[in-house]
Amino acid sequence: MMAWSVRTHRLVLVLGLLACVSGGCVTDDFKDIGATFFAPSPVDAARDALDPYNPDLRREGVVLLSNAPFGGVDAYLKMYRDYVANDPDPLVRAAAITALARHGDAADAILIAPFLDRRVEENETVRWYAALALQRLHNPEVVSVMETTMRDEEETGEIRAALCVAMGQYPEDRVVQLLLFGLDSRELSVNTESAESLRMLTGQEFGLDSLAWKNWYDSALASNTAFKDQQEYLYPTYSRDTSWWEYAAFWMDVSWEKPSVPTGKRSRSERRTYDDLDAEAVAEDAGTTRQVETVDDTP
Repeated sequence: MMAWSVRTHRLVLVLGLLACVSGGCVTDDFKDIGATFFAPSPVDAARDALDPYNPDLRREGVVLLSNAPFGGVDAYLKMYRDYVANDPDPLVRAAAITALARHGDAADAILIAPFLDRRVEENETVRWYAALALQRLHNPEVVSVMETTMRDEEETGEIRAALCVAMGQYPEDRVVQLLLFGLDSRELSVNTESAESLRMLTGQEFGLDSLAWKNWYDSALASNTAFKDQQEYLYPTYSRDTSWWEYAAFWMDVSWEKPSVPTGKRSRSERRTYDDLDAEAVAEDAGTTRQVETVDDTP
């Protein structure tokens, strides 16, 4: 018997998987496969994002739009900013913060930064995504807000470590002092990210040795050479191994975002690879305003 081609094998596998899904298989991978075949249209995603009654739909819609190539059109940016400032649901706010991190500009860092503060935002998830967003948005005006959170030892190590990463883009004395403070933190994640950002800012490598860093920095500061060997800062991105069903779905072009220069150090227009007219038409078709119903769930 002649050997089947790789494409034929994959096609048979996909058909078998579809049969299994229709027969009632309910694992996470099969749900992912179903999502691949039956993903919402852009108009549906936009309508979900504007749902005034269901925060889950709003969140899912914002996530879908922000991951789309047309997710940075002005109508959507206006919606993201409104949700960050006003949506009563913390997960919607977190999704909108992430959307602005992808598609916003340096001024959005000022909108997002207050949500780092536990006195402003009690939800840890929102604070976490605010810290991640500031890794991708460059604006020196937010350093003072980051300092407040960095010096808050009641804040989680994960959030403070994420801020240490973000500070690697600011060659300033106050930032170095914060990173030196981070080297002495009780959380190892904060220690290691502080050391890495110090390396990015100075080009030096002293690991977790805070005394060596302080001695070197005092000398370099006196000679005005502290940042002469600064490395290029690129915000980190997420990646993972390709899953088995992604191999099977041979028509999919799976790719991962690459680390890049933060917005604020480069223009937002550099990221616009979509057709503005088509994207604006989708936004207009779905509508761009809504009133969120605030539910009083006080006992």
